[in-house]
Amino acid sequence: MSDTILEMSDIRKSFGDLEVLRGINLNVNRGEVVAVIGPSGGGKSTLLRCATTLEKIDSGKIVIAGDTLCDTPQDRAVYADKKMMLEIRSKFGLVFQNFNLFPHFSVRRNITEALIHVHKKSKEEANAICDALLKKMELYEKADAYPCNLSGGQQQRVSIARALAANPDIIFFDEPTSALDPELTKGVLKVIKDLAQEHMTMVIVTHEMSFARDVADRIVFMDGGVIVEEGPAYDLVTNPKEERTKTFLAGY
Repeated sequence: MSDTILEMSDIRKSFGDLEVLRGINLNVNRGEVVAVIGPSGGGKSTLLRCATTLEKIDSGKIVIAGDTLCDTPQDRAVYADKKMMLEIRSKFGLVFQNFNLFPHFSVRRNITEALIHVHKKSKEEANAICDALLKKMELYEKADAYPCNLSGGQQQRVSIARALAANPDIIFFDEPTSALDPELTKGVLKVIKDLAQEHMTMVIVTHEMSFARDVADRIVFMDGGVIVEEGPAYDLVTNPKEERTKTFLAGY
């Protein structure tokens, strides 16, 4: 089996006349942590949304854990059928910047709902997975609480637990700390750092430069819908080669 978990080839995406992704190529290997950085409007979140089927690309090819999500045999992207789409969606987790928890579900139900109804786990098995993840997130005593009773940092840790529950091949994070104050940010970043040490495959869109430098294996700098520069995380942050990257990082 290939060690490449995510392959994105010549990805193009426009909103009306605005071309947001202009021929992006990105591969992520098993166990690799890739941070995607760049100015607002550079295409980072759109790239993530395309990888996770929240947006459809105009053309290009996306392969996740060996299964082709979409390809472009002629001039427009053609997506996999419904059955294959469900299979592919089970291979990744997604953590949003605004948590996206179900407000009317308890913490436990937020985590177990998809395990039971989508992944067809028994209630007992789903609860066992949930308990283990809540202990890992230091939230075991919050299992019966509702999102409105949790801090933003706790909600985001529940969101990470939910993304981990189905044991995905890769997890995507879309600016996971941007809605949190600095104190709560630390706890969430620690959880992601721990996952990196466990060799969880992750793609993280982030504005936290020191975190990207210290936790990611590789950093991808995007601007204007293209990858301007990429390389080993520490090298890119401390010694960027492209002028555009230097200008951007000088602001941090």
